[in-house]
Amino acid sequence: SRNTVSKYLKNDTAPTTVLRNYIYGTKEYSPETKRVIPIIDQWLEDDLKSWKKQKHTAIKIFKRLQDEYDFKGSASNIRKIVAKRRQQIQEVFIPLDFQLGHQFQFDWGEADIILQGRTQRVYLFCIQLSASRMRFVRAYLHAKQEAFLDGFVNAFEFLGGVPIEGLLDNLKTAVVKILQGRDRLEQEAFIGLQAHYVFKAEFCNPASGNEKGRIEGTVGYVRRNALVPIPEVQSMNELNEYLQDWCLKEAGRTHVPNKSETVLEMWEKEKHSLHPLPTNRFEACKLLSCKVNKTSLITVETNRNSVPC
Repeated sequence: SRNTVSKYLKNDTAPTTVLRNYIYGTKEYSPETKRVIPIIDQWLEDDLKSWKKQKHTAIKIFKRLQDEYDFKGSASNIRKIVAKRRQQIQEVFIPLDFQLGHQFQFDWGEADIILQGRTQRVYLFCIQLSASRMRFVRAYLHAKQEAFLDGFVNAFEFLGGVPIEGLLDNLKTAVVKILQGRDRLEQEAFIGLQAHYVFKAEFCNPASGNEKGRIEGTVGYVRRNALVPIPEVQSMNELNEYLQDWCLKEAGRTHVPNKSETVLEMWEKEKHSLHPLPTNRFEACKLLSCKVNKTSLITVETNRNSVPC
Protein backbone atom coordinates (compact mmCIF):
# COMPACT_ATOMS: atom_id res chain seq x y z
CA SER A 1 0.00 0.00 0.00
CA ARG A 2 0.97 3.66 -0.33
CA ASN A 3 1.46 3.98 3.46
CA THR A 4 3.75 0.94 3.62
CA VAL A 5 5.95 2.29 0.81
CA SER A 6 6.12 5.68 2.53
CA LYS A 7 7.16 4.10 5.86
CA TYR A 8 10.11 2.23 4.37
CA LEU A 9 11.25 5.28 2.40
CA LYS A 10 11.27 7.47 5.52
CA ASN A 11 13.17 4.90 7.61
CA ASP A 12 15.60 4.27 4.77
CA THR A 13 15.45 0.49 5.43
CA ALA A 14 14.68 -2.37 3.13
CA PRO A 15 11.39 -4.25 3.76
CA THR A 16 11.64 -7.70 5.28
CA THR A 17 11.28 -10.62 2.88
CA VAL A 18 8.32 -12.90 3.62
CA LEU A 19 8.93 -16.45 2.44
CA ARG A 20 5.56 -17.93 1.48
CA ASN A 21 5.19 -21.70 1.61
CA TYR A 22 3.89 -22.26 -1.93
CA ILE A 23 4.94 -25.12 -4.15
CA TYR A 24 3.75 -24.89 -7.77
CA GLY A 25 0.90 -22.63 -6.70
CA THR A 26 -0.31 -25.00 -3.95
CA LYS A 27 0.03 -24.10 -0.29
CA GLU A 28 2.29 -26.39 1.66
CA TYR A 29 0.38 -27.63 4.71
CA SER A 30 1.88 -27.82 8.19
CA PRO A 31 2.87 -31.24 9.60
CA GLU A 32 -0.16 -31.13 11.91
CA THR A 33 -2.53 -30.63 8.94
CA LYS A 34 -0.76 -33.23 6.77
CA ARG A 35 -1.32 -35.75 9.56
CA VAL A 36 -5.13 -35.54 9.31
CA ILE A 37 -5.62 -35.19 5.51
CA PRO A 38 -5.81 -39.01 4.94
CA ILE A 39 -8.41 -39.20 7.70
CA ILE A 40 -10.48 -36.43 6.08
CA ASP A 41 -10.27 -38.18 2.69
CA GLN A 42 -11.52 -41.45 4.19
CA TRP A 43 -14.49 -39.76 5.85
CA LEU A 44 -15.44 -37.96 2.62
CA GLU A 45 -15.22 -41.19 0.60
CA ASP A 46 -17.47 -42.93 3.14
CA ASP A 47 -19.95 -40.07 2.75
CA LEU A 48 -20.39 -40.94 -0.95
CA LYS A 49 -22.20 -44.11 0.18
CA SER A 50 -24.43 -42.29 2.66
CA TRP A 51 -27.69 -40.40 2.28
CA LYS A 52 -26.93 -36.94 0.91
CA LYS A 53 -28.76 -35.26 3.81
CA GLN A 54 -26.71 -37.09 6.44
CA LYS A 55 -23.07 -36.42 5.63
CA HIS A 56 -20.13 -34.76 7.38
CA THR A 57 -19.99 -31.00 7.40
CA ALA A 58 -16.61 -29.28 7.57
CA ILE A 59 -17.26 -28.23 11.17
CA LYS A 60 -18.27 -31.77 12.15
CA ILE A 61 -15.00 -33.04 10.65
CA PHE A 62 -13.07 -30.39 12.60
CA LYS A 63 -14.77 -31.39 15.88
CA ARG A 64 -14.13 -35.09 15.28
CA LEU A 65 -10.47 -34.37 14.57
CA GLN A 66 -10.23 -32.46 17.85
CA ASP A 67 -11.99 -35.14 19.89
CA GLU A 68 -10.60 -38.29 18.29
CA TYR A 69 -7.15 -37.24 16.98
CA ASP A 70 -6.21 -34.31 19.25
CA PHE A 71 -6.00 -31.94 16.27
CA LYS A 72 -4.51 -28.52 17.12
CA GLY A 73 -5.13 -26.68 13.86
CA SER A 74 -7.80 -24.09 13.02
CA ALA A 75 -11.39 -24.64 11.86
CA SER A 76 -11.03 -22.23 8.90
CA ASN A 77 -8.12 -24.26 7.56
CA ILE A 78 -10.16 -27.48 7.76
CA ARG A 79 -13.08 -25.83 5.91
CA LYS A 80 -10.79 -24.91 3.01
CA ILE A 81 -9.26 -28.38 2.89
CA VAL A 82 -12.67 -30.12 2.93
CA ALA A 83 -13.92 -27.93 0.06
CA LYS A 84 -10.88 -28.82 -2.08
CA ARG A 85 -10.90 -32.53 -1.25
CA ARG A 86 -14.64 -32.82 -2.07
CA GLN A 87 -13.95 -31.55 -5.58
CA GLN A 88 -11.19 -34.12 -6.04
CA ILE A 89 -13.16 -37.19 -4.90
CA GLN A 90 -16.62 -36.27 -6.20
CA GLU A 91 -18.70 -39.04 -7.78
CA VAL A 92 -17.91 -39.69 -11.45
CA PHE A 93 -20.70 -40.24 -13.99
CA ILE A 94 -19.82 -42.16 -17.16
CA PRO A 95 -21.89 -41.35 -20.28
CA LEU A 96 -23.44 -44.47 -21.80
CA ASP A 97 -23.91 -45.54 -25.39
CA PHE A 98 -26.85 -47.74 -26.40
CA GLN A 99 -27.54 -50.22 -29.17
CA LEU A 100 -30.45 -49.55 -31.50
CA GLY A 101 -33.69 -50.98 -30.13
CA HIS A 102 -32.23 -51.85 -26.76
CA GLN A 103 -33.67 -49.38 -24.25
CA PHE A 104 -36.23 -46.68 -23.59
CA GLN A 105 -36.44 -44.38 -20.56
CA PHE A 106 -39.65 -43.15 -18.96
CA ASP A 107 -40.68 -40.43 -16.54
CA TRP A 108 -43.69 -38.29 -15.60
CA GLY A 109 -43.67 -34.50 -15.86
CA GLU A 110 -46.14 -31.73 -15.05
CA ALA A 111 -47.24 -28.61 -16.89
CA ASP A 112 -50.07 -26.08 -17.03
CA ILE A 113 -52.39 -25.63 -20.01
CA ILE A 114 -55.56 -23.64 -20.65
CA LEU A 115 -58.36 -26.17 -21.17
CA GLN A 116 -61.67 -24.66 -22.29
CA GLY A 117 -60.67 -21.27 -20.92
CA ARG A 118 -59.45 -22.49 -17.51
CA THR A 119 -55.92 -23.18 -16.28
CA GLN A 120 -55.43 -26.92 -15.83
CA ARG A 121 -52.45 -28.86 -14.46
CA VAL A 122 -51.71 -31.89 -16.66
CA TYR A 123 -49.35 -34.83 -16.30
CA LEU A 124 -46.93 -35.56 -19.15
CA PHE A 125 -46.16 -39.18 -19.96
CA CYS A 126 -42.65 -38.95 -21.48
CA ILE A 127 -40.70 -41.74 -23.19
CA GLN A 128 -37.42 -41.46 -25.06
CA LEU A 129 -35.52 -44.11 -27.01
CA SER A 130 -31.98 -44.14 -25.60
CA ALA A 131 -30.22 -44.75 -28.94
CA SER A 132 -32.04 -42.51 -31.44
CA ARG A 133 -33.29 -39.98 -28.81
CA MET A 134 -36.81 -40.13 -30.32
CA ARG A 135 -39.39 -38.71 -27.90
CA PHE A 136 -43.04 -39.47 -27.27
CA VAL A 137 -45.13 -37.22 -25.02
CA ARG A 138 -48.80 -37.63 -24.08
CA ALA A 139 -50.79 -35.55 -21.58
CA TYR A 140 -53.27 -36.84 -18.99
CA LEU A 141 -55.44 -35.23 -16.33
CA HIS A 142 -54.00 -37.61 -13.71
CA ALA A 143 -51.07 -39.99 -13.24
CA LYS A 144 -53.03 -43.02 -12.04
CA GLN A 145 -52.32 -46.55 -13.18
CA GLU A 146 -54.86 -46.34 -16.03
CA ALA A 147 -53.00 -43.37 -17.53
CA PHE A 148 -49.64 -45.08 -16.86
CA LEU A 149 -50.66 -48.19 -18.82
CA ASP A 150 -52.42 -46.25 -21.58
CA GLY A 151 -49.30 -44.16 -22.10
CA PHE A 152 -47.21 -47.23 -22.92
CA VAL A 153 -49.83 -48.54 -25.35
CA ASN A 154 -49.86 -45.26 -27.29
CA ALA A 155 -46.07 -44.84 -27.03
CA PHE A 156 -45.24 -48.24 -28.55
CA GLU A 157 -47.74 -47.67 -31.37
CA PHE A 158 -46.19 -44.27 -32.11
CA LEU A 159 -42.60 -45.58 -31.95
CA GLY A 160 -43.43 -48.46 -34.27
CA GLY A 161 -42.27 -51.28 -31.99
CA VAL A 162 -41.02 -52.24 -28.55
CA PRO A 163 -37.42 -52.00 -27.20
CA ILE A 164 -35.86 -54.84 -25.21
CA GLU A 165 -35.98 -53.04 -21.86
CA GLY A 166 -37.24 -49.91 -20.19
CA LEU A 167 -35.68 -47.85 -17.39
CA LEU A 168 -38.09 -46.33 -14.86
CA ASP A 169 -38.32 -44.79 -11.42
CA ASN A 170 -39.82 -46.74 -8.54
CA LEU A 171 -43.37 -45.54 -9.17
CA LYS A 172 -46.27 -46.87 -7.10
CA THR A 173 -48.13 -47.61 -10.34
CA ALA A 174 -45.34 -50.04 -11.26
CA VAL A 175 -43.70 -51.14 -8.00
CA VAL A 176 -45.38 -52.56 -4.91
CA LYS A 177 -42.20 -52.86 -2.85
CA ILE A 178 -38.47 -52.22 -3.28
CA LEU A 179 -36.51 -55.37 -2.44
CA GLN A 180 -32.77 -55.89 -2.13
CA GLY A 181 -30.56 -54.49 -4.88
CA ARG A 182 -32.36 -54.14 -8.22
CA ASP A 183 -35.15 -56.55 -7.31
CA ARG A 184 -38.70 -55.18 -7.14
CA LEU A 185 -42.13 -56.58 -6.31
CA GLU A 186 -44.06 -55.23 -9.29
CA GLN A 187 -47.74 -54.41 -9.78
CA GLU A 188 -49.69 -57.20 -11.46
CA ALA A 189 -51.09 -54.88 -14.15
CA PHE A 190 -47.58 -53.70 -15.07
CA ILE A 191 -46.33 -57.29 -15.23
CA GLY A 192 -49.21 -57.99 -17.62
CA LEU A 193 -48.16 -55.03 -19.79
CA GLN A 194 -44.58 -56.34 -19.99
CA ALA A 195 -45.78 -59.83 -20.89
CA HIS A 196 -48.08 -58.47 -23.61
CA TYR A 197 -45.40 -56.33 -25.31
CA VAL A 198 -42.44 -58.57 -24.35
CA PHE A 199 -40.08 -56.10 -22.70
CA LYS A 200 -38.29 -56.07 -19.36
CA ALA A 201 -38.54 -53.23 -16.86
CA GLU A 202 -35.41 -52.09 -15.02
CA PHE A 203 -35.72 -49.72 -12.09
CA CYS A 204 -33.32 -47.01 -10.95
CA ASN A 205 -31.81 -46.96 -7.49
CA PRO A 206 -33.76 -44.65 -5.15
CA ALA A 207 -32.78 -40.96 -5.54
CA SER A 208 -30.59 -41.72 -8.57
CA GLY A 209 -32.09 -39.69 -11.40
CA ASN A 210 -28.72 -39.59 -13.16
CA GLU A 211 -29.21 -43.26 -14.09
CA LYS A 212 -31.87 -42.18 -16.59
CA GLY A 213 -30.39 -38.87 -17.58
CA ARG A 214 -31.86 -39.00 -21.11
CA ILE A 215 -35.46 -38.65 -19.95
CA GLU A 216 -34.68 -36.41 -16.95
CA GLY A 217 -33.60 -33.70 -19.39
CA THR A 218 -36.47 -34.41 -21.78
CA VAL A 219 -39.21 -33.61 -19.25
CA GLY A 220 -37.93 -30.08 -18.67
CA TYR A 221 -37.13 -29.60 -22.36
CA VAL A 222 -40.71 -30.46 -23.37
CA ARG A 223 -42.20 -28.15 -20.77
CA ARG A 224 -40.01 -25.19 -21.79
CA ASN A 225 -40.23 -25.65 -25.56
CA ALA A 226 -43.52 -27.37 -26.40
CA LEU A 227 -45.69 -25.73 -23.73
CA VAL A 228 -44.40 -22.14 -23.70
CA PRO A 229 -46.43 -20.04 -24.26
CA ILE A 230 -49.15 -21.98 -22.47
CA PRO A 231 -51.31 -23.66 -25.14
CA GLU A 232 -55.06 -23.06 -25.22
CA VAL A 233 -57.04 -26.16 -26.23
CA GLN A 234 -60.64 -27.35 -26.14
CA SER A 235 -59.87 -31.02 -25.39
CA MET A 236 -57.09 -33.35 -24.30
CA ASN A 237 -57.17 -35.00 -27.72
CA GLU A 238 -56.34 -31.65 -29.31
CA LEU A 239 -53.41 -31.20 -26.92
CA ASN A 240 -52.07 -34.71 -27.55
CA GLU A 241 -52.24 -34.27 -31.33
CA TYR A 242 -50.23 -31.06 -30.93
CA LEU A 243 -47.64 -32.82 -28.71
CA GLN A 244 -47.25 -35.68 -31.20
CA ASP A 245 -46.71 -33.25 -34.09
CA TRP A 246 -44.20 -31.32 -31.98
CA CYS A 247 -42.21 -34.50 -31.28
CA LEU A 248 -41.99 -35.25 -35.01
CA LYS A 249 -40.92 -31.70 -35.90
CA GLU A 250 -38.28 -31.67 -33.16
CA ALA A 251 -36.95 -35.03 -34.36
CA GLY A 252 -36.50 -33.67 -37.86
CA ARG A 253 -34.80 -30.50 -36.62
CA THR A 254 -32.34 -31.84 -34.01
CA HIS A 255 -29.32 -34.10 -34.45
CA VAL A 256 -28.26 -37.08 -32.36
CA PRO A 257 -25.20 -36.07 -30.28
CA ASN A 258 -21.92 -37.13 -31.92
CA LYS A 259 -23.79 -38.32 -35.04
CA SER A 260 -24.39 -36.78 -38.45
CA GLU A 261 -28.01 -38.03 -38.63
CA THR A 262 -31.05 -36.23 -37.28
CA VAL A 263 -33.18 -37.89 -34.60
CA LEU A 264 -35.80 -38.67 -37.24
CA GLU A 265 -33.25 -40.40 -39.51
CA MET A 266 -31.80 -42.41 -36.63
CA TRP A 267 -35.30 -43.38 -35.49
CA GLU A 268 -36.06 -44.82 -38.94
CA LYS A 269 -33.00 -47.06 -38.50
CA GLU A 270 -33.95 -48.02 -34.95
CA LYS A 271 -37.45 -49.13 -36.00
CA HIS A 272 -35.88 -52.18 -37.67
CA SER A 273 -34.35 -53.22 -34.32
CA LEU A 274 -37.57 -52.93 -32.30
CA HIS A 275 -39.77 -55.92 -31.50
CA PRO A 276 -42.98 -55.88 -33.58
CA LEU A 277 -46.24 -54.87 -31.92
CA PRO A 278 -48.61 -57.70 -30.90
CA THR A 279 -51.75 -58.31 -32.93
CA ASN A 280 -54.11 -57.30 -30.13
CA ARG A 281 -54.00 -53.99 -28.27
CA PHE A 282 -53.36 -54.16 -24.53
CA GLU A 283 -56.44 -53.17 -22.53
CA ALA A 284 -55.15 -50.31 -20.40
CA CYS A 285 -57.55 -50.42 -17.48
CA LYS A 286 -57.66 -51.08 -13.77
CA LEU A 287 -59.57 -54.19 -12.69
CA LEU A 288 -61.56 -53.85 -9.48
CA SER A 289 -63.70 -56.22 -7.46
CA CYS A 290 -66.68 -54.32 -6.10
CA LYS A 291 -69.49 -55.23 -3.74
CA VAL A 292 -73.03 -54.55 -4.98
CA ASN A 293 -75.36 -53.03 -2.36
CA LYS A 294 -79.10 -53.69 -2.01
CA THR A 295 -79.96 -50.88 -4.46
CA SER A 296 -77.77 -52.41 -7.23
CA LEU A 297 -75.01 -49.80 -6.90
CA ILE A 298 -71.24 -50.17 -6.69
CA THR A 299 -68.78 -47.52 -5.43
CA VAL A 300 -65.62 -46.73 -7.42
CA GLU A 301 -63.40 -43.92 -6.09
CA THR A 302 -66.35 -42.18 -4.32
CA ASN A 303 -68.54 -42.45 -7.45
CA ARG A 304 -71.64 -44.67 -7.38
CA ASN A 305 -72.51 -46.63 -10.51
CA SER A 306 -75.54 -48.80 -11.18
CA VAL A 307 -75.18 -52.41 -12.31
CA PRO A 308 -77.77 -54.89 -13.67
CA CYS A 309 -79.91 -56.53 -11.01
